[in-house]
Amino acid sequence: MGKNPGTMLSDEGPYAAEVVRMRNNYGEFQRLRGKAECCLKAGDFNSAAAYVEAAVTLARKRHCGFYRSESLEHILTEIARRTLAVEAETPRPARRKIGRVLHVATVLNEVGGLTRMMRRWIAADDKRHHSLALLRHPGAPPSAVREAVEARGGQIHMIGATRGGPVEWARALRKLSLDFDLVVLHVSNEEPVPGIAFADERNRPPVVLVNHADHAFWVGLSVCDLIASSRVSGERLVVERRGIPAERHAILPIQIDPPMRKHSRAEAREKLGLPAGGPLLVSVARGLKYRTLNGVSFADMHVEALLACPDARLVVIGPGEPDDWQDAVAVTGGRIMGLPETPDPSLAFEAADLYLDSYPFVSITSMLEAGGLGAPCVTLFPYPAGANVMSTDMPGLSPTIGFATSMVDYNRILMDWLSAPEALARRGDETAANVKRLHTAPNWLEALEALYAKALVVRPVTPLRETAAPADEECHDGYPDILLNAVFGEFDSVDAILKRSLRLMSLPERLRVWMRLVRAKTFDGPWDAVRNLLPEWLPRSVSERRRALKSHISMPRFAIWAHHRPILRLLGKNQSTFRSM
Repeated sequence: MGKNPGTMLSDEGPYAAEVVRMRNNYGEFQRLRGKAECCLKAGDFNSAAAYVEAAVTLARKRHCGFYRSESLEHILTEIARRTLAVEAETPRPARRKIGRVLHVATVLNEVGGLTRMMRRWIAADDKRHHSLALLRHPGAPPSAVREAVEARGGQIHMIGATRGGPVEWARALRKLSLDFDLVVLHVSNEEPVPGIAFADERNRPPVVLVNHADHAFWVGLSVCDLIASSRVSGERLVVERRGIPAERHAILPIQIDPPMRKHSRAEAREKLGLPAGGPLLVSVARGLKYRTLNGVSFADMHVEALLACPDARLVVIGPGEPDDWQDAVAVTGGRIMGLPETPDPSLAFEAADLYLDSYPFVSITSMLEAGGLGAPCVTLFPYPAGANVMSTDMPGLSPTIGFATSMVDYNRILMDWLSAPEALARRGDETAANVKRLHTAPNWLEALEALYAKALVVRPVTPLRETAAPADEECHDGYPDILLNAVFGEFDSVDAILKRSLRLMSLPERLRVWMRLVRAKTFDGPWDAVRNLLPEWLPRSVSERRRALKSHISMPRFAIWAHHRPILRLLGKNQSTFRSM
């Protein structure tokens, strides 16, 4: 029998423990917010922005019981007030149409749906010019994104490869944006730059934020004229918990490439090295989405169905081969196979007779891509309705999806569907038709045009005009909050979180925090410690210059030495030793 993940948080004890965890998280969040406020008061604006980023990172990784922070938004607005010279800008008339779109991203990951969503948006909207600003991307952008931008007459601007930090990048982003009719933010949850760049609504184009992490905390509410969610549960959370009026919201379904088979199911199985015969169950997501809960792994969940259907097998792309899956693999005679993440899982989608959503962290884009190719889809959601932002409730899937609310229900659906292959095939055809109708052109383009039209008429937000003191965060101890740490939490320490934002800080603050992290043994060896003394822009700047010159020179050591000469003096290091590193 398979183990039951539905027992998680099944009594008041775990509920109470999660509330305590959120309160503890909130205490650490407040301390980081206090550091940001101190740096703001001292006029150290880049360090203030870095602490804002760290506070948001903590609230994203370790949920604190809220979805908005007026205090953090206020810090970014104050940085803008003191650093942006909007009065010097050439006045711009109000935009009457959208012909030029600037997409803004923090990084572009090869694996995951956000990069694919942006690339598909640009490729599908062939009536407009599209450019891209990258704030923190290391190295060259993915070729597919570059090709899509170039096909729309646009350019990729490496904002974060220029000297400076969040304040300087915000100035550059704002200046760039003035030549566009719309800004679309695909940024990471903790990105502080747009909150500075667009705090003053004068001259700037409308700003749309893509709500790609609708279940998690993020910053930037104060500068978003319009928020685009992909589903109704995300919209509900925006209105009820983030405090954004409904008129500032639009639904833009996730777009997928027009589903086109390159191989039959049998051919795809053969290319994957899988034996012919028997139904193939497939699941695809980033590895972290298959977290084991209460000792119940994703593999354990499928033992009962696989034993009941002895010719079926399960292929899971993303987690690799976790140690705690091996008992389930053995019990099923090796019919559970875990593979590592891949940027192109299309063969697995084409091979699937039945597609299984990742658990406990759903993967909506993957399910749409599989469903678009005719794979019937099943998902498990064993939580109360108040937590529906954690479910797969995407338009296009809901009419045909197998939506299980318990492990018993999940196993029943799997076994019933696998025992009726003809009905399963019909359900797959219906799923493909629904997905194509709502998530590909031309219908998806109609939703996009509606978003553009709304962005032109919505009244811009005006954070710089607001004089009321920011309210404290209001914590919530109900659903979905009490589930988020168990399902999505990453539980990084404050020191590990500060390490990520360290390189954004001014040199004096960076050195002070760096020495604390050295004492706490936060760095992974000497080179990691030295690397984290570099300002974040420097490696990207060197990388950009290397690509521009088409040479193979290494990072100029004299540049590192020159930047760190004051640090070396403070640390009493020998400069010749540093040059040899």
